[in-house]
Amino acid sequence: MSDFLFKDRDGQTPLPPELHKGLKIKSIQTVGELDEYEEDNIAKGLSWLAKQKANPCKYEFWLKLHKKLFENVWTWAGKIRTHELANPDFKLPREIWPELYQLEKDLDFWIKAKTISNQESAARFHERIETIHPFANGNGRFGRIITEQICRFQQSDIPTWGRKLQSKPAERRAVYIASLTRARRNGDYSDLVAMMFT
Repeated sequence: MSDFLFKDRDGQTPLPPELHKGLKIKSIQTVGELDEYEEDNIAKGLSWLAKQKANPCKYEFWLKLHKKLFENVWTWAGKIRTHELANPDFKLPREIWPELYQLEKDLDFWIKAKTISNQESAARFHERIETIHPFANGNGRFGRIITEQICRFQQSDIPTWGRKLQSKPAERRAVYIASLTRARRNGDYSDLVAMMFT
């Protein structure tokens, strides 16, 4: 489970007030406690995912997966966010549904047309789902997990998410964010493909 968990947060940091909204376990007080509950829920969600035969390239599956990964911690698990985020790179709430629908169609085309490699289609999908940022929280972990599942479904390489930097989580996250940003803003996916698959 550790390949897609970029653990670089200080566990003793008090939980920000905005994260108390929608929290099912009211006793959680620190980021570390939240991480523990979420990781336990994610493990259960991954167990569910391992048994699934359904096509993971459909947005209905994406919503169901997010719910399974976070339903024991958040009331809004699996529900599309309805508020704007501080990061202007992420889509507005009114844009989320149309963007998910278009991403599903684009993913289907990339897989069937084979005009780009499986690795690039995985990188393009991952950048798009992160840019849409459909949920109130957990988008990064969800995005990495669903990207891996789509790769399994295609029987192609599974991302390692910069495993060589595993002992340097802050640097690993920085490389990940920089490669996502370059792909998003410049349409250059080479750094993201390299980060995901080497």
